[in-house]
Amino acid sequence: MKEAVLHDSSILVDVKDLVIKFPVRGHREKKFITPVDKVSLQIKKGEVLALVGESGSGKTTIGRALVRLLKPTEGNIVVNGNEINDYKGKELKNYRQVAQMIFQDPFGSLNPVKTIESHVTFPLKKHQGFKGKELSEKISELLVQVGLTPVNEIRKKYPHELSGGQRQRLAIARALAVNPQFIVADEPTSMLDVSIRAGILQLMNVLKRELNLSYLYITHDLASARYFGDRIMVLYGGKVMEIAESKQLIKKPLNPYTQLLLAATPGSESQINLTDMSNEPPDLTEGRLGCPFAHRCPLATDVCKETMPSLNETNQGHFVACHHWKAGTGSLS
Repeated sequence: MKEAVLHDSSILVDVKDLVIKFPVRGHREKKFITPVDKVSLQIKKGEVLALVGESGSGKTTIGRALVRLLKPTEGNIVVNGNEINDYKGKELKNYRQVAQMIFQDPFGSLNPVKTIESHVTFPLKKHQGFKGKELSEKISELLVQVGLTPVNEIRKKYPHELSGGQRQRLAIARALAVNPQFIVADEPTSMLDVSIRAGILQLMNVLKRELNLSYLYITHDLASARYFGDRIMVLYGGKVMEIAESKQLIKKPLNPYTQLLLAATPGSESQINLTDMSNEPPDLTEGRLGCPFAHRCPLATDVCKETMPSLNETNQGHFVACHHWKAGTGSLS
């Protein structure tokens, strides 16, 4: 097992220059797309990092790599001081007790022929060794913890007998069954009715405080990212565009793409005319040049199309990747 030295003991997840490539069919030679291109991030113990961006920006791909449902092509992922890139077999099984994932679709992520009780029984027995009366008590404890009551009725039901919100609560209970330290929540409220989304986020927030959980919260909704995230990372075309504390980023977005996302948020007071903006997707081909947002950005110049800007710290904890950011002026030009 490879070991890594963390400079800050409070950091749980440390990702450096993560690259993930997928092969695509070419006419004569093998070609690749790169939906995640040299992404670095850190998540502290008990912290929520909200990963924001439109569909196709690479958010879910990063999340799946962090729980090792995908193997990184390049880069390094360190969790709890251990490199996890090459985990397999027993190491990977043990890692499942550290990191879990809550999937976007509560309808597709559950087995329709298994009872609610069965969904949490398996991880409790496999990873924690519960059995008998102790197992039954732990199942009831988990269901109460996520708000699935009355327990004696709920545990005998099947997923199709639950509402969407209840199914997502079951998915959360299943993730908690292994006593994880880190959870990737992949748009856990996007397929739920608006009226019950807040309840799921409140539950996740309570669990964060009570269990000192760390989250990578994947979303396209800046409003929920501000509510639940301690920090927000903005992703576009597999590249990091901006990182800051949630309130700071919402109050003063620096990257033109972040400004566009905020303008598209319901209730926004932004003066950006979205009808003038292109909706052409970013170029994800291997070896692409320049900023991935250059083809849509109103400030784009030749340098934007040729060179990817570096991620620079504008003030404490606020980073932006944009050639038009001028240090000392506090503005784009």
